[in-house]
Parts: sequence; structure tokens; C-alpha cells
Amino acid sequence: MRRSSFSVSNVIYTLLLGGLLAILFIPGGKVWFLQQLMKVGLFQPAVPKTADDAWPAPEMLFRNAATGEPVALSSLKGKVVFINFWATWCPPCRAEMPSVDRLYRQWKDNPGMAFLIVDADGQPEKAAAFMRDNGYVLPVVMLTGNVPQNVYDGTLPTTLIIDKAGRIVFRETGAADYSSRRLEKYIQRLLAKKP
Repeated sequence: MRRSSFSVSNVIYTLLLGGLLAILFIPGGKVWFLQQLMKVGLFQPAVPKTADDAWPAPEMLFRNAATGEPVALSSLKGKVVFINFWATWCPPCRAEMPSVDRLYRQWKDNPGMAFLIVDADGQPEKAAAFMRDNGYVLPVVMLTGNVPQNVYDGTLPTTLIIDKAGRIVFRETGAADYSSRRLEKYIQRLLAKKP
């Protein structure tokens, strides 16, 4: 009696092997694979339930990649600030970028919200080409000063949310799906709070 080669375990094994080969040999394979995992609900950001772990955000200085204008974090006090450190060569950064772009498009017209998408490589032309080629409208900035290790230690991607009072209330390292309903509700609560 001959066994069928289409058993569930064989199909699963084949899919996993195919995913592994895509990650290893296809340019952009890791990005695609991470995005598929995000679509099934993995990589949800760890939204805090309370602000007990919040700490004051240090002054950070940036330069707008498009205009060259300086941007000081302190000038954004009174707003909820979403900061994402990323690089064009970083697969987890590229995997989460569609959700960051969706989040930006959702909140960009809210005067109480600001976004700083920090190109960790400091290559404005390359960052602008990446945004344009992918149809993203994110406001890219370059870091022009030092940032303490407890805020950004070089791990990409790293995302921060700073409340209206200037405290870091959210810090996530690694890829995350920022289009989650839970994060949307968290931002709504932060925007509703008085500074």
C-alpha cells in the first residue's frame, strides 16, 4: 500500500522550507516573510497599560531631510511624538514601514501629533528615494546630536512614543505592526490627556 505524499506534515514542511529558501535567496524575501507574519497577527507592539514606566525624554536634535530645517524634540512638547529609527538596508525596518506609513496617514492632520522618521544612516537622498519608490509619505529626519543608550542603542528598528508632557511612554525594538487597533486606542488616550 502506497502512502500519499500530500499529508499535512509534508505540506507544512514544504511551506516552511519554501519560506526559509525565500528568506535566504530572494532579495526582499525576509521583508516579505516578516510582512506575512504581521498579517496573521504576529509582531504586535507591546502597548503599555499604564505610564508607570515613563521617563523624561532627553533633548534630541534632528534635521528635516527634505528642507534641511532643524527640529528639536523640545519644540514638539505638548504633542504626542512618534519616533522611528530605521534604515533602508534593514529588513525588519522595511517590513514594518507600510504600517508606519498607514499610522502616519491616519494621524498626520491631527495638530496634537508629530512624526519623526529617523534615517539612522544619515543618507537623505537614499532615504528619499526609498520613500518615493515605495509610495510612502513619511517625514524623514536625520539625527544631528547624540541620544542616550537607554533611548536608542543602535538597534534597528527602534520606535518611541513621547507623550504631551515630554515623557517616553512607549519603546519598542524590532519590527512591529503599527496599524493595530490597540495602538490606535493608545494614541487616542495620549492625545486626550492634558500635558
